[in-house]
Amino acid sequence: MLYILGLGLEDGEITQKGLEALEEADQAFAEFYTNTETVDLDKLEEKSGTDIERLDREEVERNDRIVKEAEERDTAFLVSGDPLTATTHYDIRHRAEQKGIETKVCHAPSIFTSIAETGLNVYKFGRTVTLPREARPGSLIDHIKKNDSIDLHTLILLDIDYPANEAAEKLVDMEPELGEREAVVLERANQDSQEVSVVKLGDAAEKGFGETPHSIILTGDKSHKEEEFIETHG
Repeated sequence: MLYILGLGLEDGEITQKGLEALEEADQAFAEFYTNTETVDLDKLEEKSGTDIERLDREEVERNDRIVKEAEERDTAFLVSGDPLTATTHYDIRHRAEQKGIETKVCHAPSIFTSIAETGLNVYKFGRTVTLPREARPGSLIDHIKKNDSIDLHTLILLDIDYPANEAAEKLVDMEPELGEREAVVLERANQDSQEVSVVKLGDAAEKGFGETPHSIILTGDKSHKEEEFIETHG
């Protein structure tokens, strides 16, 4: 059996179903190369009674360690946020099933639900894009423009520990017109220290934000209620 368990975005967000699966597993592994580590694994080990080993990207993807381990023993694989948000995790599930390994997924809160904290309607978001720290993908700007063309908001996910001010500066450099766009910066989603700011993207490049993780939303056409809600963050 392979359990793929979401940890959520903060301590205590793993579901009861996920915790029970972790307790039942013979071994457990966690990865944090797809998201910032915001969960205290030591506390989770103490609560579940199961030791958790951190794995790097090569062990998970190239060496396929998760699937190999699940062939021998009941294995739990823990990931930040929701377990099937990242394509690599779905691939792991698919490879396990191809080998005849039974899988069970336990979902948890993710950035895709936490964006509702901004007051923007989750049904009015278009394609999500990711801005890497070390690259300038032109396709990102293309997708933002496609979302704009149908009046949808764009969620921009940032590389691990990539601060919103640096990301905003890069985005404006890539497409100067974005500097005048309204941006919502969501800091440390779901955590007690969560902050939401509404600012022009160009101004965000000059603003100091707190600890990561950060996400940026470029707003599209807003309803009257959305306007009211995000005004509280201005």
